[in-house]
Amino acid sequence: MLKNYLNVLRRNFARNKAFTIINILGLTMGITCSLVMFLVVKQEFSFNRYHENLDSIYRLGHIDMVDGRQYTGGGLPLVMPPAVKEEIVGLKEVTLVAHEAYGLISVKDNAGEVKHYEEDPELVYVEPNFFKVFTWKTLEGSVDGDVLEQPNVVALSKTIAEKYFPDESAVGKTIRLNKQLDLKVVAILEDDREDSDFPFGIFISMETKRSQDPEEFTRWGSISSDNVAFFQLENNVTPAQIEEQFPDFVEKHWNADRREQTTFVLSPFTEYHFDERFSNFSYRIIPKSMLYTYIIIGAFLIVTACVNFINMSTAMSVKRGKEVGMRKVLGSDRKQLIFRFLGETFVITLIALLLSMAITERLMPLVINDFMGITIPFKPLTDLALLVYLLGILITVSLFAGLYPAFVLSGTKPILALKGGLTHKKGGMAFRRFLVFFQFFICQVLIFGTVVALTQMKYFFSVDMGYDQEWILNISLANRDKQALDLWESEIQNIPGVENYSFNFRPPFSGSISATDAYVYASDSVRDEMTAQVKMADKNYLDTYGLTLLSGQWLNDSDTTNQFVVNETFVKKLGLSPDEAINKRMQVWGRRAPIVGVVKDFHVSTLSAAIEPVALFNDIESYSTLGVRVNAANAESVVASLENIWYQVNEEYEFNYQYVDDQIVNYYEMEQKMSQMLTVFAGIAIFIGCLGLYGLVSFMANQKAKEIGIRKVLGASVANIMRRFSLEFILLVGIAFLLAAPLAYYFMNIWLSQYEYRISIGPLVFIISIVASLIIALTTTGYRSMRAATANPVQSLRDE
Repeated sequence: MLKNYLNVLRRNFARNKAFTIINILGLTMGITCSLVMFLVVKQEFSFNRYHENLDSIYRLGHIDMVDGRQYTGGGLPLVMPPAVKEEIVGLKEVTLVAHEAYGLISVKDNAGEVKHYEEDPELVYVEPNFFKVFTWKTLEGSVDGDVLEQPNVVALSKTIAEKYFPDESAVGKTIRLNKQLDLKVVAILEDDREDSDFPFGIFISMETKRSQDPEEFTRWGSISSDNVAFFQLENNVTPAQIEEQFPDFVEKHWNADRREQTTFVLSPFTEYHFDERFSNFSYRIIPKSMLYTYIIIGAFLIVTACVNFINMSTAMSVKRGKEVGMRKVLGSDRKQLIFRFLGETFVITLIALLLSMAITERLMPLVINDFMGITIPFKPLTDLALLVYLLGILITVSLFAGLYPAFVLSGTKPILALKGGLTHKKGGMAFRRFLVFFQFFICQVLIFGTVVALTQMKYFFSVDMGYDQEWILNISLANRDKQALDLWESEIQNIPGVENYSFNFRPPFSGSISATDAYVYASDSVRDEMTAQVKMADKNYLDTYGLTLLSGQWLNDSDTTNQFVVNETFVKKLGLSPDEAINKRMQVWGRRAPIVGVVKDFHVSTLSAAIEPVALFNDIESYSTLGVRVNAANAESVVASLENIWYQVNEEYEFNYQYVDDQIVNYYEMEQKMSQMLTVFAGIAIFIGCLGLYGLVSFMANQKAKEIGIRKVLGASVANIMRRFSLEFILLVGIAFLLAAPLAYYFMNIWLSQYEYRISIGPLVFIISIVASLIIALTTTGYRSMRAATANPVQSLRDE
């Protein structure tokens, strides 16, 4: 019985090759997209879930309201966590993490040779209770008790330890940090996991940092995003109970302005991977809204593939009518026929599922893992959730795609079928039209979203950032002492093609932001106060990066702070004009000097944030970046010359550089990926939708073959017949657009609202979307309607 059924199935597939291939292709694409989305979403939601204290861990963040705008941050002063532990009730543990990210590690091997390793982003300072709060397995040595309360001790991950000390235990050995500080290895820990936002491998005791710079642990006004506090709450204590104690805490430790603008909040560690308000140590925040969008798109695509299958199957109903009629005459009842047709659908779905699994297995290591920036395992035989999903897809798609065609085909009346005619109720035709409408509704939502996303991306890279972006390269300096800077300066001046250069703390646009309290004095006793971003810069910064001076002059040639330059937003907050701000005395970090210049506002971060007050001043001890403006014609030779100088100054470090415009592109990586993914999915949805539309046109052509033949005999032209076909589909596309456009407009406006600087969705976006949809629809229907219109009428009328 089974053998006979499989033989009949094989013959049906062979007889209707185009039908079979189109259905398998549509389902394969839909299932593949759905499967990829499932794996991505599943992996993203698994991040940080392995910590035993997960549900009781919270991260401390703050929300600042300044001039009606809300600013969020996760950094805090290093002095704050001990005070919180002492004064806030309900906290079981308070642990501070200070991410250093980059460091040069020097290790002496058994032969006495010193080897150097640059580590990024593994290096972090932690307190002893870090390993109580977070789950991290110790493989050798110990991090318990008072081990990490000592200065100059370090724990290493297994991979790092094996790299430094191959074939021997690292415990008890010594490594040197930045050629200055010896650290004793006290423990070996397991490597950070793929599903972790703690990419750490070198854990230095916090006491080491405190002993190196004790003053940094006493300043309340200085906040760095690399310093983060985590709380473990006592049993039965809620986050709200902790948060309500912070107003009194702020009142005690901060000034009046800070008390008025700052609110401290607790963010659950379960949201650490998703909370857009605060950064994380992996520098990779995935908004849940994006994951939900992936889920919706994956579901839409698989539904679209099923709709395509239904349309193609019902389009074949005219051809298969005689087969059904003959089976009924020979004794098959409707139930048997339904199971037969469901069986066909099941086999097609199974083939599509197996092809999808094979494609996904190839896509993951080659495309998806690199694109998403994480490793996503694909183990269908051992991953229970994935196995359940695959079985669910197989059953659900088989039933959803197969039930309607099975009932339609099995309901054929034998007499009509055997006579060669097959009638369909008007409701059935309306349902098929609805299916095509639904497919194009999805397509147009995706087309609209893609156009908006691509337009916003274009805006990102075309907007005036307030400084030059082209042919400026930045080099992170490894050796920053005055002797090294002097060597750089003496050599770089002689390089042909170098138009200008600047030593500074950070370039105008940077992912690393440093902010502090700034004071401007009207007299010795009266002062204005605000939080300002600080950028330490030399005399060449203005010309190198192309900032615009509005009033006064630029900084002089000094190694220490004796002047300030501020931006427009800074003086606007003071209620002054640029000219009025000149010579006002100002204080940052206890350094008081006059404001000598005002520059035009420039963007210090992405366009999602408003421009904030910025103060620029000299401070040679803070210079960590060399910016070089190069002549485009000499770029390669300049880079080669800079590399030669680099190894004169830093023989242990690798030479790395990055152009400013490339840095800006990297900061919009998430938006780029979203727009690229939307483009791909829109293309797939359009392709599957075209298959469904082709199915409906085929159905109508088969159903109206005799009508077309009669019209041709009576003199109708090919153009007239094609026009009759096309008008109906233009109407379907138009109705789909009228419903899809407002929905897409609403959701894309929500997406755009996260950016302080954004495009407005104008008429052009609507025009592009509808024109693209019409071109796609007409191109799809044109081929099949042309075939129907040019067919020989004798073939369709010969049995009359």
